[in-house]
Amino acid sequence: MSIAREDWLRAHAALWYDDRRYRLAWLALPQAVTCAVAGLCMALAAQGVWGQPATASKARLAELSALRDRAGKDGDRAAFDALTAAATQGQIDAATKLGTLYDPLTAAYFPNKPAPNDFARAAALYGPGAAIGDLLAVTRLADVLLDPANPNRDLRRGCRLAQTWIDAPETLERTITGEERLTVKLATCYVEPESGLPQDPVRAGGLVTAVLWRRHRPTMDAFINDLGQQNPALVSGIQRHLAEQRRYIGPVDGRPNPGIITALQVEAGITNTVATPRPEPRRMAPKGPDPEVLALQAAARTGDRQKMADLKRRAEAGDADALTAYARLFNPVMNKGDVFAPDAQVAVAAYERAAAAGNGMAAGEAAVLYDSGYGNVAKDPRKAAALALRGVDLKDDQVTFWLLYPESSSWSDGFWGAIQAALTARGFYTLPVENKRNSAVITALRAYMKAKS
Repeated sequence: MSIAREDWLRAHAALWYDDRRYRLAWLALPQAVTCAVAGLCMALAAQGVWGQPATASKARLAELSALRDRAGKDGDRAAFDALTAAATQGQIDAATKLGTLYDPLTAAYFPNKPAPNDFARAAALYGPGAAIGDLLAVTRLADVLLDPANPNRDLRRGCRLAQTWIDAPETLERTITGEERLTVKLATCYVEPESGLPQDPVRAGGLVTAVLWRRHRPTMDAFINDLGQQNPALVSGIQRHLAEQRRYIGPVDGRPNPGIITALQVEAGITNTVATPRPEPRRMAPKGPDPEVLALQAAARTGDRQKMADLKRRAEAGDADALTAYARLFNPVMNKGDVFAPDAQVAVAAYERAAAAGNGMAAGEAAVLYDSGYGNVAKDPRKAAALALRGVDLKDDQVTFWLLYPESSSWSDGFWGAIQAALTARGFYTLPVENKRNSAVITALRAYMKAKS
């Protein structure tokens, strides 16, 4: 015991026995303050820090995490029982770890857990840790209490806990990453008067866009693909937030519109999109590759040399279907060398002849090989761009899709520069060539496609 502590105890004892007012002051402390002091003392007795795990020993925390992982990932019943026993004995960190095994929202991380999904049990186990300010317990309890699937959903308590989580010094960008779902739930608290939190739609909008920056797929689906299903107050908050950031120009009315959808796509990294409904694929004429060509291709894939020779003869005679089928046999994207070796040079030579003969799909597939420099073909973005535009000229739906929608392909920056140069020469692109995909080149492509339709 330190000298300072001994001096404090002697002074306390002297005042307690000699000063009646001192005793009354101690006895008259409000119950809430007494509980708070007791809780803080318990945390300090465990050598913990407010907002940190209640168990002091890092080694013990590692043991508890290992028990939880063995129980949840390996289905180890003994580990589950050991963790349950520790939680029953009042070890707060053990209770929090055990709670994640009952928590339906973390079930995907623990596919072999012995515990059933149980919102109520998870909330009860998270409670002690949340009460002393353990940030993990606060976070998990807030997530559980705010989840729409929880039959005992508690909006006010969950929102208060979520506010505690977001305001904690430990909650930095790295913590939001990984807690995207809770961040969006907190955003709804700021537009729900029943939450008990001060209403702040603009802050709510900022939280949603912060999650979109992280490309969180459920949030992208909810706020881009299904924006019309969201709370209009939250949509309005998003519009106001992005307008204040000068990333959105349009009405602030809580309604979806092409401008806000485009802005949200940009926030999510789906850059340079045009917020118009995707056109239905054009219905192709009921003709397709010659069935005889398809039969030759299928036999050639198995190593039938005679059928390969027959297909090659038809290709060399200028049959566009046979040229495309022959190219695909040697395309290294499709041929992994299981039967015979791929040869990208043979593939592009056949593809280019097929494209010249009017096959737009062949033009697009050749463009991909030239742009990537796949196999033994030298990378040539300019040739790739020329072939892609040839596919557009031939009204090939596959090439159109690859060009307009970034999620469907990964063209190089050099390819986009070559496309810009080619469209400049055709009078459809007026900005400087900048060797990257941008909204102007997509607009120019759409205009070019319309002119060719």
